[in-house]
Amino acid sequence: MKYTLSIRYYAGIISATVISLFVLLGLLTYTEVASLQFELKDSNRKIAGQELQAVISDAVHDIDQLANEFSDWQEVSQQLHNPVYYAYWHNHRALQAGVLPSYITDVAIYLPDGKVLSKLDTSTLPTEINPGNLSSFIEISENKLEQIAFSPVINQRNETKVEGYIAIRADLNHELVNVRQYNYLDRKALKFVKSSFAVIQSSELIDYAKFELRPNPLMKEIMDVVLDMLVRMALVIGLPMLLLYPLVNKLIARPLENISQHIDQLNATNFVSDQPEYSQTLGVTELIKVRESLNEYHQQLYEVHSSLDDKNKELWNMAHHDSLTDAFNRRAFDDHWASISELFDKSRMDICLAIFDVNSFKAFNDSYGHHIGDKVLVEISSAIKSVLRKGEKLYRLGGDEFACLFVNCDLISAKEIARRCEDAVTLLSFSEIGIREPVRISIGLSHMGPNSSSDLADLKWQADIAMYSAKQPGKTHIAYYTDEMKEDVKSVFSSKINNIVYEAITDGLGICMYYQPVVNLENHQPDYYEALLRIETDGAIVSPVDVFQLVEARRLEVEMDAAILQKVYSDLKQGRIPEGTGVSINVSGKSIVQKAIVEQLEKMSKLKNRYKLVLEITETALITQIEEASSNLHHLRRLGFMVALDDFGSGYSSVRYLGSMPVDIVKFDITLIHSLQKDKENTIVRHLSAMISESGHKLVAEGIETAEMDTIVSNLEFSHGQGYFYGKPSSQLDAVKVEKIV
Repeated sequence: MKYTLSIRYYAGIISATVISLFVLLGLLTYTEVASLQFELKDSNRKIAGQELQAVISDAVHDIDQLANEFSDWQEVSQQLHNPVYYAYWHNHRALQAGVLPSYITDVAIYLPDGKVLSKLDTSTLPTEINPGNLSSFIEISENKLEQIAFSPVINQRNETKVEGYIAIRADLNHELVNVRQYNYLDRKALKFVKSSFAVIQSSELIDYAKFELRPNPLMKEIMDVVLDMLVRMALVIGLPMLLLYPLVNKLIARPLENISQHIDQLNATNFVSDQPEYSQTLGVTELIKVRESLNEYHQQLYEVHSSLDDKNKELWNMAHHDSLTDAFNRRAFDDHWASISELFDKSRMDICLAIFDVNSFKAFNDSYGHHIGDKVLVEISSAIKSVLRKGEKLYRLGGDEFACLFVNCDLISAKEIARRCEDAVTLLSFSEIGIREPVRISIGLSHMGPNSSSDLADLKWQADIAMYSAKQPGKTHIAYYTDEMKEDVKSVFSSKINNIVYEAITDGLGICMYYQPVVNLENHQPDYYEALLRIETDGAIVSPVDVFQLVEARRLEVEMDAAILQKVYSDLKQGRIPEGTGVSINVSGKSIVQKAIVEQLEKMSKLKNRYKLVLEITETALITQIEEASSNLHHLRRLGFMVALDDFGSGYSSVRYLGSMPVDIVKFDITLIHSLQKDKENTIVRHLSAMISESGHKLVAEGIETAEMDTIVSNLEFSHGQGYFYGKPSSQLDAVKVEKIV
């Protein structure tokens, strides 16, 4: 006889096993959520530290800017000229005239040698400063956090003359704790511990900060939902398991034992016993109720599973849709691509890939703000989806880039769909949200037919190349991939060129600045040198065309300008450029409105006493954000930079810029200079140069390659010349020989 167990034992094992698994699942779920909560808190703390660092930088910069504005106050200059009433002015005007906000606690004026204008018992600022070092600093004491900022007082008639200096003391703690806004950091708990040093720099202040995070209601809500879910599961699963054993014992085991005993008695005696334990009702009705209870229990499980299925569908939609535009996201695109690739391997067909990109989208974000940029993306996504064929899906690959796969679609049909998409976007109007200029898209198409021998994966990079071609100036905004395009953008998609450029930007590897002289046409000697980027690798120079083509395609202008500025600054400090001359630096329009680039230029301005400093900005760069660019250029001019309008006459030439923008030098493009050799165009350029020269601007003629061209521009209104005739770009300035032409 085989060994067997009673139904009570099996019921006990089942109940204990289910309850144990449920408890284990609950503990694992709770542990995972708690771990997620800890990681999120740690991540938020790092973000809060970055947020605080950014707020400190902004507050310090605002106070430095306030010092610059205060130094321009006319009464400051008056005190320097007539300091008789300085004490009265200090106590009754400086801090009470409404020029400075209430958190400025003290001010002082200093003579050009750095000594205070008049020593006052009530002043807390130093009695003497070092004019050679006007960097602001921070003092931390037991109860105070204050910033002392300095600024030179510039003569209003002669901007090169420094009449004196001012200093202000600001309650930085009030700014950081009571005024500034934080998303992650609890400003009520923000404190700064006392420094062991007398003063510290603003970049070091973060090391003395103590702060707590703002409460995260979302995480608490998640924990509450998890606990509530576990409790519900305990009620739905645990309670029936606890009742299973007694129910089985009472409703099944006992009746079955009675039946078994009754059957044994029948087998033994062959009659029905009249004893109570054998004659009692078998309880068929109770067994039916047990079955109904089980059915009800299964119904509850079904409802739970149905709810979980709905949640899974909802999560799938969230994981495969872009939350902003409601288009499908990159994960959905990758899944669709995998299924299309599998289908294409089994059955060849016409497949087209279209990639959409919003033209100048970064400029929209920079000019109008990211919230406006988001609205633009939403409207463009809706417009494109409205003209797609039934069953076709729009995917947002990231940023302002979208994609669509056309299956069983020949190239002619794909081009027609692309044209409809372009027309739909063209008809959009964004005037209600403040965008004045038209919003356009560029579309790159790639196609693969049933008889194609290429791999389907080629569609992606082919559409990417077509997209790049469509975005080029003078090109149609819809481009279909051809092999000729691959050669045109070889550098953009070359992994070697990519690596070289990225290493140059991130680590400065290979950057070697070449310098070409800009000569004074009166004596034909170098007045200053234009800095030109070169990148060396394996003993050779990478083509600048390849470099800047990739920089433009990958939108790395700002990062590249930052690396160039760092290298030029290093060259100036090392004396590679002769003192008494100077350097001109090309800065892109995207860079001149960036705070970090302006700060680099502010640092370089400290060398203005040794070198002439010139910023070259192309006129097309000024169009995008003219107001912010103009403000920054005015600021840099005050620091000692001259501003040159580069490539004048090559693009959107407009004399209007010369009156509205802070421009000192106008560089005539090489095409205008070469046109001087043609009689008709010569007259136009002569009159144009005379008019601009009379307005007070210096003129530079680019592309001078012969003695004849040198003679022509020397006899016109040009003050400077540049070109191979005077000297080629070189990394060794002593190799550049410029002689006066007789």
